[in-house]
Amino acid sequence: MVVGVPRNGVTPRDPHTQLPDSLMHGLTGGLVDGPVYSSIFRSLLGIRLLQPDEYAAFNTGRLVYHDDKGDYSTNEYIMDGTASLAYLLATLDPSFATRRARR
Repeated sequence: MVVGVPRNGVTPRDPHTQLPDSLMHGLTGGLVDGPVYSSIFRSLLGIRLLQPDEYAAFNTGRLVYHDDKGDYSTNEYIMDGTASLAYLLATLDPSFATRRARR
């Protein structure tokens, strides 16, 4: 799940981060954790949803996801995943293979 992608689609809009909102406004492209098992979510400490659960209708089974700044388990940026995504997207550029072969 990528913040802001697709632009007009269903996408995380309130990812959990330690950075102030003023630095995060308008940033797109970061990957978030995504759904976790309900049992894991319930066992974590310090999670407090800060707004009504817009996905409550879907969070009734084995998995949960919350687009909420208070949920670090499902809606936190993941650096390793974001880096891997950036690399994967770079490989889609036709000139990527040419540049890589020159090294």
